[in-house]
Amino acid sequence: MSRKHGKWNSNGASCAIVQTHDGQGNKVILVTNCFELSAEEIGDLYHYRWKIETFFKWMKQHLTFKTFYGKSENAVCNQIWVALITYCLQVLLQQQVHHEGPLLEMKQTLQILLFNEFDVFLRALFRQPTRSSKGRGKLNWEEEFRNIEHQFEEGEVSHLDDLTYDPLFN
Repeated sequence: MSRKHGKWNSNGASCAIVQTHDGQGNKVILVTNCFELSAEEIGDLYHYRWKIETFFKWMKQHLTFKTFYGKSENAVCNQIWVALITYCLQVLLQQQVHHEGPLLEMKQTLQILLFNEFDVFLRALFRQPTRSSKGRGKLNWEEEFRNIEHQFEEGEVSHLDDLTYDPLFN
């Protein structure tokens, strides 16, 4: 890690540039006004903060709370703990019933059938789909190109050269 000092703005505030590397070996350049810490300490703080940010991203993606119901530190911690425990229970249930599908599918089925008997939940979870979908059809670009080329050769695209006709305004 390296560190450089300098004045960077018009009011004379000093800052330091710290160069470090992330987990993949990519160069990361940090700008700080904290001169009490070494470059290694600032790099470590950045890495720790990044781990926290990654955990918050995971929480937003996997735990289901949109807002915090309480404003105190204890209320927020309790809500996070309840969400984490709920997530872990869902993962354990998925493993216990040997469900190979996504956790979201099991969670949605559980939400719908929460107050039904467990065997009703299992039948719904492993029910075969009633209709089949072939998905979005793939476009055959070569055939599409041949059609456009044929239209061009037959003169069916000459209207594109006419600048006086605009279908939006005529």
